[in-house]
Amino acid sequence: MRCFLTLLMSVVSLYVLADNEELYRSLDEAIARAPDFVKKREQRIGVVKQRLQKATDEEGRYQLACSLFNEYMPYKSDSAAKYVYEAILIAEKRGSKSDLCLTRSLLAFLCSSTGQYVESRRILDSTDIAGVDRETLGQYYKSLAHVYGEMAYYSNIPKLKYEFFAKQEEYTEKIYETLPPTNDYYLQQKEQDCYKKGDVEGALHYSDKRLETARPDSHEFAIAAFYRSMDLRKVGKTQEAMAWLAKSAICDVRNAVMDQGSLWELANLLAQEGQIERARVYITFAWECANIYSTHVRSWQISPILSSIDRQYQKEIEHTNSMLTNMTIAVSVLLLFLVVLLMYEYRRRRQLKEAHNELSEKNAQTKSLNEELLQANLALDDTNRQLKTLISQLNEQTRVKEVYVGRFMSLCSDYIDKIDDFRKRVNRMVKGREYEELYRLTKSTDMKTQEIDDLCANFDNAFLHLFPNFISDFNALLRPEERIEVSGEYKLNTTLRIFALIRLGIDDSSRIAKFLHYSVNTIYNYRARVKGAAITRRDDFETRVKNIGM
Repeated sequence: MRCFLTLLMSVVSLYVLADNEELYRSLDEAIARAPDFVKKREQRIGVVKQRLQKATDEEGRYQLACSLFNEYMPYKSDSAAKYVYEAILIAEKRGSKSDLCLTRSLLAFLCSSTGQYVESRRILDSTDIAGVDRETLGQYYKSLAHVYGEMAYYSNIPKLKYEFFAKQEEYTEKIYETLPPTNDYYLQQKEQDCYKKGDVEGALHYSDKRLETARPDSHEFAIAAFYRSMDLRKVGKTQEAMAWLAKSAICDVRNAVMDQGSLWELANLLAQEGQIERARVYITFAWECANIYSTHVRSWQISPILSSIDRQYQKEIEHTNSMLTNMTIAVSVLLLFLVVLLMYEYRRRRQLKEAHNELSEKNAQTKSLNEELLQANLALDDTNRQLKTLISQLNEQTRVKEVYVGRFMSLCSDYIDKIDDFRKRVNRMVKGREYEELYRLTKSTDMKTQEIDDLCANFDNAFLHLFPNFISDFNALLRPEERIEVSGEYKLNTTLRIFALIRLGIDDSSRIAKFLHYSVNTIYNYRARVKGAAITRRDDFETRVKNIGM
């Protein structure tokens, strides 16, 4: 039974440790983003400050000054004091007794939080509480209980410590009489009373009530989580206590709270567990926050923990360096031993190598011959592939040349007949002295236009018989909306003729222009426009055209 309970506790501990590690990772992420959270708080403060500068009525100025105090209270103590003092001046000017008592009590609470106990008591002793409302009176007693509690906690004189604790209990009772049982500070005092009496179950009961009403992302939740960690540590649940400290610290960092207690307490516990590096990161961040909060009390509280963690960190470094030195010596000895073994092994291998030297040489020669034969076969295969490609291209060129030679001879014969007919006609006109008709005939370009049209039609017919799929293959290289449609079978338009000539190897714009009777600039524009409509890269478009029908 005892073994089973031990095993059960070990499993539970492992789960708690895993959860804590997840919380630490969240805390690390929050610390890394701390500047962003500070920026958000500064932006909120900036908005309220602008409203305060523009406010004209005293009631509005009072409320805005109190808002700035609330923003600065956990952030920067000196700025919080500035704005609560401004709220005091406004309350005095307005003659509001309750507001004056409230703001003076808040200032006194701030003073006791920053170690200014004399100032806090003087402010409270000189505050008139007659006729103020219960909420304000509760804050007044809260400030009194707080200052006496702080004085008692830090006093080293037993008699004074006893007197201060008695005063704290006196004003705590007045808080119970004044504030409603649902008030967070009322519940906090009840929780602390149970804690002091050793009634952890009762303390956790009041802690539950506080956590039920606090928003999980609020500073109030962070405070309640901190006190709950104290309750859990009282009964030895250290890991659970550390989890609540981590939750509290995460809230504080995300809310840009600089008056932190959870983080440096968590750092202290982590250091005790041996997690020195993480503890050092947390305590360093807490120290930086304390400097921003600007109070010597927090620095005084953190300094011993910071020094202790730093000493442990230095010891860990020294221990690591010592281990590294020992490991270096051990590795050096092992290395020397390894060198001896290698020398011995080298001698044996050398003897074996000499024994099998002849066989190795023969194997090497055989391998070399095999490699040469393999390379020769590969080279032969590559040559065969290149030869097949060249033969295919040569056959294609031969076929094109045969067709176009035949076409060329036929066209030449036709043009000879046409020129002869034209000569005979001109001769007849000269004999008949039909000079006007002859002038009109030679002046007109209709014949040239007709001949160009016939030449293009002849070229279209011949080319499309050679490459019947040219138009569809060419359109496949263009975006759908840019594809070209022709009016009839075996007929090309100007764009298609230009790229048909490029397919035949005539890719010089001047030669294409001369063949089609266009300007070189016109040919260049046609080519550029079609390249811009290509679905492929412009650079290899014409190369793809030249490969159509291959």
